[in-house]
Amino acid sequence: MSRAKLSQEIVSIAMIIGIVIIYIIFRFQGGGLAAVDGKSMEPLLHTGDLVVIIKKKDVREGDIIVFKSGDRYIIHRVIYVYENHGYKCYVTKGDNNISPDSGDPRRCPPVYGFNIAGYPEDVVLGVVVSIRGAPVKVPYIGGVTLLVRG
Repeated sequence: MSRAKLSQEIVSIAMIIGIVIIYIIFRFQGGGLAAVDGKSMEPLLHTGDLVVIIKKKDVREGDIIVFKSGDRYIIHRVIYVYENHGYKCYVTKGDNNISPDSGDPRRCPPVYGFNIAGYPEDVVLGVVVSIRGAPVKVPYIGGVTLLVRG
């Protein structure tokens, strides 16, 4: 076996071990990993990117969150936060989308001056970990998850 091929295999194994370690650490911290599927967060995130998410009580405008809408998981940015009957609501939008997401008007009705519904805090799985505003991601690795999911 050539040195170059051996080096590539070592790098591949190290990446896999690193991803597993990160996954285990963040699972114990209430987080995990999520695969990006779609173009709504381009150019920042692309289909197949794997992002690291953590639980966070203090979600703010500008945070990128992973939330459940119906039977889909969505990764979008929070553009507005408000409170409704004692719980927080988040208005979200993909960076590459023209308009905000439709939200859940039954639980987070539109607020005056911002005529779009938000998503309630209990559908939020976590916040994408960022370092200096850049999301922590591993390109292409999430594509395996997307292929398996079909």
